[in-house]
Amino acid sequence: MGTSVQIPLAKPDLSGNELKYLTECIQTGYVTHAGRFEGAFEKAFSERFKTPCIATSSGTGALHLALLSLGVGPGDQCIIPDLTFGATASVVIAVGATPVFVDIDPSTWGMDKNRIFSVLNRKTRAIIPVHLYGEDAGTYTQFGVPVIEDAAESLGMVPIRGKLAAYSFYGNKCLTTGEGGMLCGELGNAREWRDGGFDGEYRNAVPGLNYRMTNLQAAVGLAQLERFDQLLKARLRNAEAYAAAIPGKGKWLFVAETDDPRGLAAHLKQHGVDTRPVFTPLHLSPAFRVYAKGKYKASEEIWLRGLCLPTGPHVSPNDVDRITELVLGYRRKLVA
Repeated sequence: MGTSVQIPLAKPDLSGNELKYLTECIQTGYVTHAGRFEGAFEKAFSERFKTPCIATSSGTGALHLALLSLGVGPGDQCIIPDLTFGATASVVIAVGATPVFVDIDPSTWGMDKNRIFSVLNRKTRAIIPVHLYGEDAGTYTQFGVPVIEDAAESLGMVPIRGKLAAYSFYGNKCLTTGEGGMLCGELGNAREWRDGGFDGEYRNAVPGLNYRMTNLQAAVGLAQLERFDQLLKARLRNAEAYAAAIPGKGKWLFVAETDDPRGLAAHLKQHGVDTRPVFTPLHLSPAFRVYAKGKYKASEEIWLRGLCLPTGPHVSPNDVDRITELVLGYRRKLVA
């Protein structure tokens, strides 16, 4: 069999009002920050998820704005999981603070709370839990410092319990705007930071940035939100079906547990199924290893034994059955 991809890892479902709303943007000429859709998207999102929010140009931007709104800066520390997408660490470094890595609790894939006590100190200005692959990392408000939830992968799956929560709307997420994100919770002056920080006379109250979402992106987001329950239901259905047959977990992407993730990835690719590896632990990434202290055995174990499978609504029940049989067949081959 050839190696052409028949089932991609991710593919957005744009079959609702996306084209209609985008056409309106083009016809009215409102393609940048101005236009009706940003406000409409924020209002609909706030009502759907019962939280104040501002739309952003990316999930990374939302995390950065969260730190800026809390005044986190040089000399401060932020506690983050060792197993996460690199942006969780990058935004801490971007504000001049120091990321402090904590190993993973294998039962939740969130930070090991027992280890947090050993790194918590007077320099700690925020804890940033990550709901990795849509799994609930748990609650961290008990430690007495602001909690910024990196919820990029868990929209609709995990409730907001921290002071702030950041979502990503990249093309592979539960809801997409192409690029884009949302910052939710106690926003403080995050909107000022997002919008450049200046008034009508171009006087800056804060040295603001431009993390605004375009009218085009918000138009897609609003159309996606109209069908969000349907899109999420299909994804969770697929994750549940995988979990019933294959060792592993994950709801945004199901992560299959295997002794040979590279071999399994090659096997699935040969049969037209796209996959991707688990995030490399931060302490093993060249950009971040200088911040590593101690050992991170649990995050390494998940990284070394996990492979992400196509899970979104573009995957039909028949596709899930086919992928499952391919995975189980490879597992049988390994033990033969």
